[in-house]
Amino acid sequence: MNRSLTVSAPSAVPSAFRHWLAGAARLRPILDAAVHLSGFAEPRADRLPAALTVRLGAPGDAAVTVIDRREGAARTYRFEAGAADLSERIAAVAGGRGGMRAKVLLDPAACFIRCLDVPSAALPRMRALLAEELEAATPFRAASVYSDWFVEGEDVAARALRVRHVVVKRARLDPVLDALAAAGLPVGPVAVGRAEDQTLPVDLLSHGHRALPALLGGAGRGDAALWLGAGLLLAVAVWGWRAQQDATLAALDEGFAAARHAIVGVAPPVQAGLSTILATRAPPLARTWDALAAALPDGASALSLRLDGTGALVTLSARDEAGALAALGRVPGFGPPVLQGAEDETGGTRRMTVRLPRADRGGRP
Repeated sequence: MNRSLTVSAPSAVPSAFRHWLAGAARLRPILDAAVHLSGFAEPRADRLPAALTVRLGAPGDAAVTVIDRREGAARTYRFEAGAADLSERIAAVAGGRGGMRAKVLLDPAACFIRCLDVPSAALPRMRALLAEELEAATPFRAASVYSDWFVEGEDVAARALRVRHVVVKRARLDPVLDALAAAGLPVGPVAVGRAEDQTLPVDLLSHGHRALPALLGGAGRGDAALWLGAGLLLAVAVWGWRAQQDATLAALDEGFAAARHAIVGVAPPVQAGLSTILATRAPPLARTWDALAAALPDGASALSLRLDGTGALVTLSARDEAGALAALGRVPGFGPPVLQGAEDETGGTRRMTVRLPRADRGGRP
């Protein structure tokens, strides 16, 4: 198998913003793995036609060559790479027509190119693997270079891939990218080759990722299918999340309802304590005295009254014992009287001790 992984480049932006984009690219390994698993063929971004091509020569060549093909026949302009007015000169070639995409072609001699044999299983995370190996085996740091890679071949028996890694220092490329950005010209791609028909399948602005801008225009069927599948997966994930939330809330409602049904008939702690207090509390003294005075007939009088939670113990003096007992049976909140003792007194009266049980624990005389 000989499969190349190339990408379209983002627009040229100032150096500080490009560094921010490089940091944001760390969030994209999942997309790289999805591209690998999809098996879709990708276009050769390095061979896409461009109205303007900017060429950078080998080290030692300080010239920047701008090729204009907008009118059919190619017109070539050469400028000094370090010129202070490089952006104005490129803008003059473009005729002030900002927004026109420019392709950058870099001589291979200005790049560090190496070949590595890596396990086939490493393909989904190839970009991270190459960055780690680059910092371990060379003086380069991933943050200070532009890079891309492609698969040259595969050893099926050994389950290994032959990968070519192309690296260039940012210091070599940034001045030209900044000049193009100042001229209002988006850049894409940054290819590597001695001629436009001899380029390697890389785009150094991709940082080894599957680029997204191609999906905004000129997207292939594979790209469209990939995004459609991603959208469907996202919709299914959101639907599943909402369904799980609904199921969780329904389970909570059922649990609360079952808990409420389980405690029906059991008095709450406060209510149970209040019931106990009321059951053991003696009847009100003043009201009981008033009730006795109202119930006793003429010729009978209460001598003493003792109250507790079970009722009242009354000592009274009466001429008519039967009438007095009958009257005590009509005292509100108490049951039938129980005569506990009686003795004769001087004057024809009887002294009686009568127990009045409470008719209702919660009743009041």
